[in-house]
Amino acid sequence: MSTSPLHTYDGGAPNPQSVAAELRMTARVLEETATASIHNHEDTIRAAVVLRIRLRGLAAAVLDERGERP
Repeated sequence: MSTSPLHTYDGGAPNPQSVAAELRMTARVLEETATASIHNHEDTIRAAVVLRIRLRGLAAAVLDERGERP
């Protein structure tokens, strides 16, 4: 079994929408991944990657709103 860090799947720097839109999308992903089986390797990896991508977008949107992202 090979391993790769989650950031391998980030797809580059996030290009966030508004904080409100990012929150809606993140909430939807949380709902969708809630039924993932921790006993299913593919479900676990898929959930981890999609949650990481959404959280990166949300964090970037918050930083943009605060004027703190380079």
